[in-house]
Amino acid sequence: MAGNKYNKDFAMAKRNFLWRVVDSILLLTVSGMLLVVIIQVVGRIISKSVPWSEELTRYLFLWTVNIGMAVGMRYADHASVNVIYLLLPKTKIVRRIHLSIYATSCVVFFALLTYWNIGMTFRQFNSGEMSPALELPMFLVSLPLFVCDILAAVGLIQSAFFDKSTRERIVMLGQNESLERLEGGSI
Repeated sequence: MAGNKYNKDFAMAKRNFLWRVVDSILLLTVSGMLLVVIIQVVGRIISKSVPWSEELTRYLFLWTVNIGMAVGMRYADHASVNVIYLLLPKTKIVRRIHLSIYATSCVVFFALLTYWNIGMTFRQFNSGEMSPALELPMFLVSLPLFVCDILAAVGLIQSAFFDKSTRERIVMLGQNESLERLEGGSI
């Protein structure tokens, strides 16, 4: 029995470590973007152009958005369409079916995105394409696309099947607000 608890604690620690790393990368990309924009503004004030700043800001923004999307999936913070679910009886089986449809459709979506984005990243790697101002290999720019698709799927699976409080949020996502709007006729 004690070994089983140890295994669960170890698995939880690994999951928490992964998301701490992801949160740290997100902090670095947002901080880097802020710093580059400040450099760009100061450069404009003193009439010294910084030609690479706009490009680096765009690439950091791409990383930030994709990492943020993965974190959002981990905490079930994305919008959902649940009008049909609201019309169904709130039984345990309906909740399980709702969770299964939600998780399956999201994982399939992220699997398709991963497949497409891996192909794009490898094409950029093989072509040797470089960014104009920074002369970075373009595959580094598109790398977060498939990495974050994988992270989003992992986060979704963790939240839907291994985190009870987040699982409840997924099943009940927006139920009270949507029900009020449905009854009030604004949906």
